[in-house]
Amino acid sequence: MNRAGIFGWLALCSVPAAYAADVVTECDRLASHPEDPGRISTGVERADIDLKTATPVCEKAVADDPSNGRLRYQYARLLFYGNQTAAAMEQMRRSADAGHPQAQFVFGTFITRNRPDAPKDICLAEAYWKKSAAGGRQAARVQYVRYTLKGAFDGCPGKAADDELVDILSSAQEQSKNFYEGLVLEDLGEALAKRLMGPNP
Repeated sequence: MNRAGIFGWLALCSVPAAYAADVVTECDRLASHPEDPGRISTGVERADIDLKTATPVCEKAVADDPSNGRLRYQYARLLFYGNQTAAAMEQMRRSADAGHPQAQFVFGTFITRNRPDAPKDICLAEAYWKKSAAGGRQAARVQYVRYTLKGAFDGCPGKAADDELVDILSSAQEQSKNFYEGLVLEDLGEALAKRLMGPNP
């Protein structure tokens, strides 16, 4: 195998297996998020993105493949970084509604952080984060458990039952990749255990 082939093989190995058969586009190469569980190319940090080059590339990619939630997320990411908040919000929600876990997490975060042009309904964030967690986004798992234990989702019709919360937290613990995340998850586990035990007699 020549050098180019070796690097191509290594890049493929860094991509989630479920998406490895998808065709990598120039939009993927220019705007994939490193922590996106649905990315099919090596992720690009925000500081390394060339907005002037990447934005029209991803805009065309979405126009050519409008049902592709991954490409639409990447386009929304670029719009947000370019301070086009209204357009970014619209594209992010469309990607989230198309089932892209990273977009579901980010759109929920827009809501909880009261970003301009974001909806105000916390139960929308609950619904999107729950879907994102099920889709493999680690941050969505952590945030979903945190917000639920804080009572932020009380009254939301789709809020996870306690046994579902245990499953989400268990998945997060299995996928924990660093010491500090592990500490957060340990604290969440203790808080959830106390909740399951109920009030002291």
